[in-house]
Amino acid sequence: MSNTHFKISAQSPSIHVATLCLLTSLLAITGCATLSPDGNTADIQQLTSGKTAGGDFNLMPVNGPDANAQEVVAKLLLAPLSEHEAVQIALLNSPSLQASLSTLGISDAQRVQAGRPPNPHLTLARLREGEAVDIERMLTFNVVGLITLPWKAEWASQQHELAKLQAAQDVIALAANTRKAWITAVAAQQTAAYMSDVRDAAEAGGELARRMARIGNWSKLRQAKEQLKLAEANAQLARAQQVAHAEREKLTRLMGLTGEQARFTLRDRLPDLPKNPEVMPDVEARALQQRLDVKSARAESGYVARQLGLTQAVGYLDGLTLSAIHNTRFDNAQGIRDTTRGFEVELPLPLFDWGGARNAHAKGLYMQSVARVR
Repeated sequence: MSNTHFKISAQSPSIHVATLCLLTSLLAITGCATLSPDGNTADIQQLTSGKTAGGDFNLMPVNGPDANAQEVVAKLLLAPLSEHEAVQIALLNSPSLQASLSTLGISDAQRVQAGRPPNPHLTLARLREGEAVDIERMLTFNVVGLITLPWKAEWASQQHELAKLQAAQDVIALAANTRKAWITAVAAQQTAAYMSDVRDAAEAGGELARRMARIGNWSKLRQAKEQLKLAEANAQLARAQQVAHAEREKLTRLMGLTGEQARFTLRDRLPDLPKNPEVMPDVEARALQQRLDVKSARAESGYVARQLGLTQAVGYLDGLTLSAIHNTRFDNAQGIRDTTRGFEVELPLPLFDWGGARNAHAKGLYMQSVARVR
C-alpha cells in the first residue's frame, strides 16, 4: 500500500510568491546543459584510439551514413578490399553501429533533461457562492526534485559516461569482428582457389587414367581409383566454395553492404605473418588498466554506490511538495475584495511503506555491480 499524504497550510499576507519564483530562477541556472554538437563522436574516437589494432578510423556520422560517408565507401569498394579498408567501411556503414550511436544520443538527451529543474504546477480555480466569487491561484514546487537536482544531473552525466564507454566497446568489437571476418573470408577464398587447382589436377589424372586404360596400360581398378580421387576433389571444392560464400556473407553483413555493393572483391591472399611475435610480458596488467569493459564496470559500481546513498537519505520523503497560494474573494453584494496569501506543504506519511524494499533493491544493485567488477 502507498503512503497517505499529509498537508500543512498557512496563510499570511506577508509571504510573497516572488520569493519562490526567485528560488526557481536560481535553480534554473543549473539546467544549462546542452546536447553534444557532434554526438560525442570525438569522445568515442579518443576512447578507441589505438584499440582497433590498425590505426584510427572515421566513424559513422551521428544521424547515420550521409553522402560523404557513402562516397568514401564507394571509393573503397572500387579496389580489392584490404583488412583496414573493410574495417573502415564497417565503421562508416554498419547498421549495428548506427543503433549503438543512436543509444548514445538517447543517453545524451537524458543527461540534458536531468539537468533541468522540474516544472512547477499552476492551479487556477474560480468558485462562486451567491454574489461572492473566489479566485484561487496555487503554484506548486516539487521540493525533493529541486533539492536532488544537482545529484540527478551528476548521476545522468555519469550514466552518459557509461554509455560512451559502451559505445566505444561496440566500436572496438565491430572492428575486431570485421577484421576476423575479413581474415576468415580471404582464407576461405584461398582455400577454395587451392581446391579448384586440386580438382583440375584430379581431372587431368582421371583423363590420363581413362586413356591409359583404353590402350591397356592401366587396369580398370587403377582407373577407378583416379575417378574416386576426382569425385573427392569435386566434393572438397564444393565444400570450400560453400564456406567461402558463407564467410563472405558474414563479412558483407558486418560492413552493412547491400545490392551492388555486395559485389566487392577481396585481396587474393592474406598478409604475411610478422617475422617476430610481439613480446607482451605485462599483458594481464595492461588488460586490467586499459580494457573499456573493466573501466565501465568499476565506474558503474561507484555510481550505484552513490545511488544507494541517495535512496537511503531521501527515504520516504520523495513526495514532498511546497505550494504558494494566492486567493482573492470578491463579494459583489457588499463591494468587498479580500486577498489571502500563504503556503502549503504536502508530504507522505510513512504508515505503510518505510522504504525498506526500496533500500534493499538499491543494495542488491550495488552488490551485483561489485560482483561484476570482480
